[in-house]
Amino acid sequence: METVMDGLSLSALACSVPALYLVAGLASMLLHRPEPAWQLARAASGAAMLIALAVAVLRGVAGSPPAALQIAGMAALLLIAFLGWVILRFAAPYLAGESCQQRFMSGVLITLAGAALVSVTDNLAVLALAWSATGLGLQRLLTLYPTRPGAMRAAHKHFVSARLADVTALVSVVLIARETGSLSLVTLSTQTADVPMSTGLSMAALLLAITAIIRCGLMPLHGWVLQVMEAPTPVSALLHAGVLNLGGLVLLKVFWLINQSLAAQWLLLIAGGLTTAIAAVAMIAQSNIKVRLAWSTCAQMGFMLVECALGAWHLALLHLIGHSLYKAFAFLNAGDRVTRARSAQLFPSTSGAMSPVLVGLLLAAALLVPVLHGLGRLHGSGAVFALIGLIALAPLLTGMRPRFGRAALHTGMTTAMVVGLAVLWHLIFEPLMAPLLEHEPTTGQIAWLTALFVAMLLFQGWLRSGLRSRRLQQALAEGLYVDEFIDSLPGLRRPLSGARQPATPVFQEQERT
Repeated sequence: METVMDGLSLSALACSVPALYLVAGLASMLLHRPEPAWQLARAASGAAMLIALAVAVLRGVAGSPPAALQIAGMAALLLIAFLGWVILRFAAPYLAGESCQQRFMSGVLITLAGAALVSVTDNLAVLALAWSATGLGLQRLLTLYPTRPGAMRAAHKHFVSARLADVTALVSVVLIARETGSLSLVTLSTQTADVPMSTGLSMAALLLAITAIIRCGLMPLHGWVLQVMEAPTPVSALLHAGVLNLGGLVLLKVFWLINQSLAAQWLLLIAGGLTTAIAAVAMIAQSNIKVRLAWSTCAQMGFMLVECALGAWHLALLHLIGHSLYKAFAFLNAGDRVTRARSAQLFPSTSGAMSPVLVGLLLAAALLVPVLHGLGRLHGSGAVFALIGLIALAPLLTGMRPRFGRAALHTGMTTAMVVGLAVLWHLIFEPLMAPLLEHEPTTGQIAWLTALFVAMLLFQGWLRSGLRSRRLQQALAEGLYVDEFIDSLPGLRRPLSGARQPATPVFQEQERT
């Protein structure tokens, strides 16, 4: 009884974080000057981070080890609280003098409230509502500059896709409640893991997979992720580091459903794999640093959902945390990257032709994985870890060239450190999250991921060798024109009403290009 009460007290303490964000966000709308609103926002973000740390420490010193879902929720809550604290501190001087400061603060705090509630809630319906609230808070941030048609058009596309995701999430919640009679994530994970999949649950799994694909900005509904760059840099950091990643967390919370649905797994594999491959090659053709980072996010989100489809939930959690921290740093440091790019070629370590020896070794290792898995010589989790490791290390390894001895040594040491940390995470968190790792990937799924990796590696090597046409380079820069097709659909081409065409020639030129 005492343990139950302690668990309830910790849950209530964790739920105070989204409540704190929400109260601060609503209060910031009522203040007449930005200075007290900034003080309130910084105080709320600092208090939220302290509470998240306290929850993690209390969970850690509890008598019994935390459950897998509690580990994921604690990690996500800590991450969101830390990102909110950093972004709000960065944004205060960045937006000094802007008329949209209070709208920005309220939007950020509401978005953080929704993301934090997604992390801590045990109720599937509350999770769906909190996920929707995160999108509404983000919509407020994307419309900070209503006089810019480009920004408003991208915000409109986000609004349409987000409402579509709301519908699919709501229908899936209704189906799960009707089929199981419960909306508690803990109850569902323990009582329905061995229950045969009904038609309703299969449809719910597919709808949740579709929701995650839309919310994570995967192709073909990825265009708004690339086109919201007119929003302030802190908004981009929050979007790419804290909002898009929520799709992986939600799938992790409904692992029991995805593990049993082969159709949902293949949908995530196909959408995530194709998005990763196309975005990875589209990055090469980009000259704008923020657009390049946006394509990187699309690739990483696709990769994370592939890990979810294969049942590598502990690796998906590592990917979520690592990508969030890196992308927040990359966007907040984008100004410095632009300055340094004036005196040096962007990403020199990966420019030029790839090392044919290393490419050959990577290809041989990748092709060996599905063969060993099919012969029963390699366990499913081992095959997934090997493939994901090869995909993650390929950009580092292929940048090593014999004529740059010091650079090759540095890359080799970095690779060894990354491999060591990944293996350490795998050894520690695979046992802790063992209840989630009940899904054994099929040989067909392993072969699909291998084929994508091989094709992507060969195509990138061909592109970097200089054997490409101007037309192909333009097609890659435009993401193979997938977004142009989506733009032609009814309701997505028009900007929101009230947007005014800027009179300055600079903005007109931006709109034409």
